[in-house]
Amino acid sequence: VAALQEEKSSLLAENQILMERLNQSDSIEDPNSPAGRRHLQLQTQLEHLQEETFRLEAAKDDYRIRCEELEKETAELRQQTEELSTLAEEAQ
Repeated sequence: VAALQEEKSSLLAENQILMERLNQSDSIEDPNSPAGRRHLQLQTQLEHLQEETFRLEAAKDDYRIRCEELEKETAELRQQTEELSTLAEEAQ
């Protein structure tokens, strides 16, 4: 019985120490704690990166459209060049 009571006391003391540590640990919900500030910083960085990704995807779509327009214009110019070459040969 004495051994069990001593073990119980030891476990209660260890539990007390662990509870104090838990209460002192950084919480990401607390913006004043280092972990909370880091969490807020990372959230802000994530938002900026998401905005940058959206902006870059919009630019990519614009460039894709411009590229398609230029490819179409190139095809038309090649056809016109062939027609003009044919006319030049006939003229010679």
